[in-house]
Amino acid sequence: MRWPAVKSGGLGVVAMTYVAVDYLRILSPTWHERLQPVLWSLLALVAVTRVPFYRHWSAEFRAAISFLASMIFMLSALLFEACTVRFVTVVLGLNWHKMCFH
Repeated sequence: MRWPAVKSGGLGVVAMTYVAVDYLRILSPTWHERLQPVLWSLLALVAVTRVPFYRHWSAEFRAAISFLASMIFMLSALLFEACTVRFVTVVLGLNWHKMCFH
């Protein structure tokens, strides 16, 4: 017989532990300061140990190319916007400067 928490990956127990440690911020800040880094370290360790057993790596790698292309497009659009805003600001600044002193 399997435990219900083990069947779901233990996420319920982890969530309750996280909330309890977070609630310690109000009850006992010193215990919160001690236990929160320990909890984060354990969660990071569990996440790293589960990486090799992830079933959907092939789908992730297929989506990576389109994701990277989207990110490059978004960053190039941001760069283009920044350049055009800078250009417009400089040009308007020159006109304002000429209008104020002439």
